[in-house]
Amino acid sequence: MITGNSQPRLIPPTRLRVKAGFVVSSPEDEDKKIILLNEGELVALDPKANNKVVFKIHPGNLVGVGALLEREPVRYIFQATTDSTITIINDECMESELKALPVWLLAAIKAISAKTRRINESIRAAKTENPLESLASFCKFYSKDEILQKQLLLQEFSWLTKTPFPAANEALKTLIRRKMLIQQANGSTLTVPDPRLLEIFADYLKTQELELPWLPFKLTLQQKRCLVWLSTLEPDTTIEGSAWMNLFKEHNLEVGVTDWLQMQQFEWFIEKENHLFALNFDKVNYYLLALQYEPNLKGTVK
Repeated sequence: MITGNSQPRLIPPTRLRVKAGFVVSSPEDEDKKIILLNEGELVALDPKANNKVVFKIHPGNLVGVGALLEREPVRYIFQATTDSTITIINDECMESELKALPVWLLAAIKAISAKTRRINESIRAAKTENPLESLASFCKFYSKDEILQKQLLLQEFSWLTKTPFPAANEALKTLIRRKMLIQQANGSTLTVPDPRLLEIFADYLKTQELELPWLPFKLTLQQKRCLVWLSTLEPDTTIEGSAWMNLFKEHNLEVGVTDWLQMQQFEWFIEKENHLFALNFDKVNYYLLALQYEPNLKGTVK
């Protein structure tokens, strides 16, 4: 026989009555929370612009959803302009409510949350005047081989980034021509062969725009040989700098002090404590992919 209450304990939200001028939330608050305005009015103040009023919150509206669910930073100060009534949902309250939900509903919420996070990240990454760079940054958040509806992608990108549709369409054609997006036989769907390639392309375009050297294309033949050899090692291999120099020599790779310093500039290694250097496998693969797809990045692919 089971005794006691087997149901999860629900922690109710907190309802507060606040006076005009009361700050209900700010970037300095340690606890993340969702605030529902029941009565009155709140304003969002930008602390980076001398507390300029950015927008107003009216009864029935929520603020802080991204902060609580996605751990996004709080950008604004939310202050009551009149005597107001608010409802606060904190971590403990939200967690207790989620535990009480059916599994299918919780999965649906997580899926929507993940899509919202991807859209927000892609919008932030795509804020540039170059439509091609912007679209590449936007698409890098899709999964490998994810099937995309071509028309829907264009509409979503144009609307979210305020890019004119013709410019967005031309950028999309360029990504397809350079094989960074693969158009399917039906002509209406696309796939992403490698999201990392889109990230690299956006980085490449940024350096071209700023007239900076693109380091992956500045490697010497010896550095390329070292790069290929490093890619065969175990990720996160960590040894002293002198030991790395000896390893290079053992594999017939002559690496001087200048070469070693340049490799650190390339971020192929991460310096740790006690003079140890860990192989940055992620950055090594970044350089390898850039070299592998050099014709695609430069637009000379056939």
